Amino acid sequence: MSSSILVGLSYQQPVGTGKEKEQHHSSMFHPVTVTVHTLEQEASKEDEASDDDSSITITPTSTEPADKIDRAYDATTLKGKPNGLFRACMEAIRSSHHQARQIRTALILLGLFTDKNIYKEWLTVFYAVNSELETKLKSTDFEKSLGKDKDELMILETLQQLGEKYYFTELYERDLQLLYGVSSRDELLKRVGSCLADKPNGRKYQEVVKNMTTASDLAGALFCLWGVFIVGGGSMARQRALKMCGEGGVNVYQNVAGPGREKRKQHFIELWDGLAEAVDSTSTNMKQFTAVEQSSDLCMKLMNATIKDLSDPWWLKWFSFPALVFIIGGTVAVVAHFLLS
Repeated sequence: MSSSILVGLSYQQPVGTGKEKEQHHSSMFHPVTVTVHTLEQEASKEDEASDDDSSITITPTSTEPADKIDRAYDATTLKGKPNGLFRACMEAIRSSHHQARQIRTALILLGLFTDKNIYKEWLTVFYAVNSELETKLKSTDFEKSLGKDKDELMILETLQQLGEKYYFTELYERDLQLLYGVSSRDELLKRVGSCLADKPNGRKYQEVVKNMTTASDLAGALFCLWGVFIVGGGSMARQRALKMCGEGGVNVYQNVAGPGREKRKQHFIELWDGLAEAVDSTSTNMKQFTAVEQSSDLCMKLMNATIKDLSDPWWLKWFSFPALVFIIGGTVAVVAHFLLS
């Protein structure tokens, strides 16, 4: 069977924890109903808005066919200035993007939008890393640490201006408070800490961002954490999350979904090309250009690695590895097996 099969299981998220939750599980799932949809059917919904390849959703939650995602990626890359920073960053992360495409498909097949707990873990990791990024962007101590480096200060100021439109931390917190069922930020931070305790790759990504010492390095982190939503588009991911979490659980997509997507994308690309220019190998600005490019590549690799930290989906106990191969196809099943091993 083709690898372009998307598995969805009928499920209502159980309430409670521990024994209560186990009892709920054992009484709920006999029999398990499996609904199969092709990714092409899912993709056709996304195509209704535009025929332009560059408009295809390429967020971490894309389920477009592989060749279509690659075409969209290349078309989006070309929207940047020739020899500009946006193209350089997109090209730097391209191999990681290719790997992410398989991981992303397997992740969705394995329950990102059929298991609220997996979605909550995924959101928690992104929240923790993004929180470190935004803390540094807003930190006067970090700004002072840049001294009189005009290029670094200019990059920081530009990222801060972008943040005035897109800061995500508080939006993540609203969603996570709902998903964890807590009412205060202190309670939420305890839950986040507990979640990250068994997420070594998530903690590593968080630590790398926390220890960044230049605005150029922060720019690479921002390119991965924000760019996938602003440039890739958050509308489709919001629709899928909305079905599972309700209106109160999709705040994180607030500023990246809805009308004006092409304008948001173009503004981001133009801003990125203005951060630094590849003048010549000896220029100060070239140092920043290269640093942003390398940081983007590193952060995309770290982002991919966090996926292996996620828990098994609730329904996995009903499927053997051969069954996964039969249902979702060989290539994606192998990636799925890697994520769960």
